[in-house]
Amino acid sequence: MEKPLRAVIEGILVGVIISILAMVFSIIPILSILILLFPVPLVVVGIKRGTLAGIVGLVVSSFIMGLFIHPYLGIIVFLLNVFIVLSLMVVYRKKLDMNESIVLSAGSLVLSVIVSIQAFSWMTGESFFGFLWNRIETILNSNLVQVNRIMEFYKTLGLIDNGYSAEGFIQMTIGQMKDMVPLIPSTLLITSLLLGGLNFLVSRLLLKKQGLSVPVLPPFRRWFLPRGTGRGFFGLMLVAIIGTLINLPNFDVVLYTISSVFTFVFTIQGLSVVSFFLAEKQVSGFVGVLILVAAFILLSFALTFLGIFEQIFAVRRAYDIRRGD
Repeated sequence: MEKPLRAVIEGILVGVIISILAMVFSIIPILSILILLFPVPLVVVGIKRGTLAGIVGLVVSSFIMGLFIHPYLGIIVFLLNVFIVLSLMVVYRKKLDMNESIVLSAGSLVLSVIVSIQAFSWMTGESFFGFLWNRIETILNSNLVQVNRIMEFYKTLGLIDNGYSAEGFIQMTIGQMKDMVPLIPSTLLITSLLLGGLNFLVSRLLLKKQGLSVPVLPPFRRWFLPRGTGRGFFGLMLVAIIGTLINLPNFDVVLYTISSVFTFVFTIQGLSVVSFFLAEKQVSGFVGVLILVAAFILLSFALTFLGIFEQIFAVRRAYDIRRGD
């Protein structure tokens, strides 16, 4: 069988399988989280059989979900996945390092979301957020019994006055949701970093198990940010602070977004430093993971400070030099 034909056939098979699995997982709460790994099989077949196989698989899976659920869903599924599938193929073919791989994957996810939101607006004739607020209002108005129960609970806690009607409560709830819109850019960036990294790591694991060449990754305890990361973030934050002080439009959102991403990445580096010293004290396995999880939940500010301290003073490198490694 000729290679292009074989690639197309394998792409079709992968597309059929993942579309069926995605539809099944979506109705099983405990398995629905696996949908986040939807691009992984497409990346694997794309690396093994060529880019054509991965794209064919994505087109087939999008077509099937559009056929059985809704045509718009098929289009959105394609747009949400095409950029990360292509970017991860570039990662493996160019053998980029871990930081470059995660940044490229995260950037492709951000682009996918932006393009999908714009495509949604073109297809429906209204903005994504306008559609979302109207949908939430419709759902709440159709479940007034539950809304009244929530209102009574809020009243007992003293969170709302007794004079609130159900309609007023619904409008207040939607208004509070609208007030959270400025948080979306930072949430999108952090989520994209997490999902981009997750898809990279899982696809790398599968490709490695199949004997294919993959980028070499350091252990988490040895992971660190590029040396210029701190200066870059501080420069961006300074520009955002100046923009906020002189009242440039939306620069408060820019400042919050930059500071949130800054906090997140240095918290992860701080967690890596903790992992390093746990390994030095021979604390590993379940106990080590438990300590890391507890530190991330309870001591995130301290981890951020530790990550910044490591960026400035290279604590682990100094420790290795002192130990004679």
